[in-house]
Parts: sequence; C-alpha cells; structure tokens
Amino acid sequence: MDNAVRKLQDHRKLYTIGQVLTVLKPEFGDLSPSKLRFLEDQGLVTPERTDAGYRKYSEAQIERLRVVLSLQRDQYLPLKVIKEYLAELDAGRKPLLPSSSGVNLRKGQRFSTAQLKSETGLSDLAFKEAAELGLFGPQPHSSHEVEIAFALVGLETFGIQPRHLRGLKAAAEREVGIITGVTEPVVRKKAPDSAAKAAHLGREIAERFGAIRAHLVAGAIDKIEG
Repeated sequence: MDNAVRKLQDHRKLYTIGQVLTVLKPEFGDLSPSKLRFLEDQGLVTPERTDAGYRKYSEAQIERLRVVLSLQRDQYLPLKVIKEYLAELDAGRKPLLPSSSGVNLRKGQRFSTAQLKSETGLSDLAFKEAAELGLFGPQPHSSHEVEIAFALVGLETFGIQPRHLRGLKAAAEREVGIITGVTEPVVRKKAPDSAAKAAHLGREIAERFGAIRAHLVAGAIDKIEG
C-alpha cells in the first residue's frame, strides 16, 4: 500500500519556482522568486523538496499562493491576517473572509517604513544599510521599494547584505542615465501622448538591459556548472 501511495505521489504534477512564476506572473506581475521564498518563510505555503533540496510546488499549493496574493492585492490584507485565515481553512472551519485592516492599504498606496518592514520581514539593520545606500528613500515608500525589500530578504539567506550591492546600484543608475537620454527628447515634444511614449520606450530599453544582464550572469553560472 505504501508503495502504491508513493507511486501516486510521484506522478503528481509538481512545479519549480520558475514554472510557478510562469503560471502566476500574468495575474500577479510583481511576483518574484524572493517573494515566493518569503511567503514560504512566513509559513503561508510549504513546497516540497527534492533530494537535491530544490523546491517543488503542487497545483494545490499554487492555488494557495493565488489566494494569498489575491488577498494581499485586492483586500489589502497584512500577511499575519492572511495566515490566520488560512489556518482556519486548514483546520476545516469556514471563516469569514477577513476585511481590510485599519491600515487600509490601497492600490498605488505609499507605505510607511513600519509597513514595509512588517510586510517583507526586512530587519532594521538591513533597512538602515539599504537606505544609506540609496535603495530606499524617505517614507512613504513606493511599491517598487517594497519589492526591493523582498529581494533583500531573499539575498540575506545567502549572506548577501545591502552593503554588497553598491556596484549593482551604480550600474542601475548608469542604465537610468542612458534611458533618460533617450526618453527626454520625446517628453520635450509635449505632444498629448509624449509621456506615454517615453514610458513605453523606457520600459522596452530596461527589458533589453535586463535580458543582456541575465544572459551574462547565466553564462557565468553555466561555467560554474561545468
């Protein structure tokens, strides 16, 4: 019987982090590997592990992630409230869908430093170092800064601290300078759609920069692999 159960489990569809991102990113565009790992660290989802230690997500776990991300995005709920809600469901109860907290987060909202730390798990020291580096501006913080915080939390598991990212930030600033050089003449035309065109150009250039950077890094990793 145990062997039969094990064979059934082996034939379940399981997904890597990359495949989970492929499934969910069309619906949750800001989802990242760091955010998935953070949700795992917070006990909101528990992927299985291969013998080599790689994470594998079942279809049920992907649906659970969809619930978590939807409650965050649409109901503006903090992770603590979402975790309590899921715990009730896991216990077989039928809790009422939790309502928005007093923080009353809204799409496009700016976040206080306390909210940023609470939602991402970023430590006080890491925030201080990142702010000194210029990764965070003064509060209130944008959604981009929240995603930076998620990434920093993920890097911290590898012993990488904000102070190690000076070169990365300098490179990003150089990219911004190049993008600005291309988009500023478009904005100066002051046509009704100038700003939209400039933003579109900026995003396209940024995507190409990102593709080159990703392939350069991937090439180096391929050499490590053999």
